[in-house]
Amino acid sequence: MNNILVDTNILIYGIDESSEFHKRSKEILTGDKFNLFITSKNVSEYFAVCTKLKIDKEIVLGFYNDIKKNTIILYPNDNSIKKFEMLVKKYFPTGNRVYDLEIVSVMLANDVKYLATFNTKDFDNIKEISLINKQ
Repeated sequence: MNNILVDTNILIYGIDESSEFHKRSKEILTGDKFNLFITSKNVSEYFAVCTKLKIDKEIVLGFYNDIKKNTIILYPNDNSIKKFEMLVKKYFPTGNRVYDLEIVSVMLANDVKYLATFNTKDFDNIKEISLINKQ
């Protein structure tokens, strides 16, 4: 079974039943084909986006509790900071791309090489990981 990090957009599409990606996101989040991980950065992004979308607080918290049951939350550490510095030197990202590299650095520090996302353009140039989507 592969270790896969779930990007924030998968979480948002999983809660948004009107999204064209809802069904595929739910398949990823509830399937038993992968060991699922998220980072603490994904958690804060999830809450930021849900508040911007004005999703009901009880729905947001309930979905978050389900996420915690089905995923392992990874946190930055000394090793991920070293990976982050290496990635910044290699790719020198601008703007929000810096946050994408932070997520990747935590993945790499925890030996997670696969990322599930529908926003592949955010990560497609990062050679250290492989992208998974269910399109």
